[in-house]
Amino acid sequence: MRKKTRAIVVTGSAGLIGSGTVRRFGREDYCVVGSDNDMRSRFFGPEASTQKTRDRLINDFHNYDHHKVDIRNQSAVENIFAQHQG
Repeated sequence: MRKKTRAIVVTGSAGLIGSGTVRRFGREDYCVVGSDNDMRSRFFGPEASTQKTRDRLINDFHNYDHHKVDIRNQSAVENIFAQHQG
């Protein structure tokens, strides 16, 4: 069970800047909530996928909660915030 802390929400969490943000706060044992829908693979092909980065974050940080959500989906984003409100 995670310790009760405020969640840090990171959009694009499997991308370059987002994954760095997850790692930084993950090392400090914050509850990190990430969303990334891997649009890179759709734009640039499978070789540009963020899936490997996402999988490493899930594996490396017990306090990382990943959601494959498009931030344009308002109800999905609201659901993430509802799950992690403190």
